[in-house]
Amino acid sequence: MPWRNGSGVTLEIAREPAADNEFLWRLSLATVANSGPFSSYPGCRRSVSLIAGNGFRLDIGGQESAILDSIGATALFSGGAPTGCTLINGRSTDLSLIVREPGTIISVTRIQATEARIVPLQSSTLNAVFCLSEGSLLTLSGSARPSNRARTEAKLAVQDTALLGGQAAELAIRPSSSMAVDLLLLTWTAVGSAQS
Repeated sequence: MPWRNGSGVTLEIAREPAADNEFLWRLSLATVANSGPFSSYPGCRRSVSLIAGNGFRLDIGGQESAILDSIGATALFSGGAPTGCTLINGRSTDLSLIVREPGTIISVTRIQATEARIVPLQSSTLNAVFCLSEGSLLTLSGSARPSNRARTEAKLAVQDTALLGGQAAELAIRPSSSMAVDLLLLTWTAVGSAQS
């Protein structure tokens, strides 16, 4: 879909609600081909993470500039803040999460591991895993209540995304080959969202 300011195009990964003009949250990928302003989203919180390319500098009104020049580097900021983007040596691709307030973005964490590990998930939050490298195996354990413990397994390729509902208690991650796990784990809350 086109950017609000008409300067680019975004590929939506997921949003809620799925078919309305307004959303409680939206996760998307965008290729930034030119320096210029970001679209304004008053009343929202934003995260932007570098996925590909040499990156860019964000000049965000009301806070220090953020330089995203390594894969996984992330900036968190108000969607209504005037934000200018200056590319560093060519186009780049970013992963963007926008959450309507009073919902909030809790964290965006890069997880790199050569061995299996367990990642606990906060209760009553929404989570997404975005894969930065080939061959990560995920096992999601369901509700913290023993009687409801369901398990789901998935193998992710580069740029695959897994959305995890609010009933998930923990995430087991392990490499499926000789390559290390390399993921972004995004955690947020959305008021009125179906977190399951």
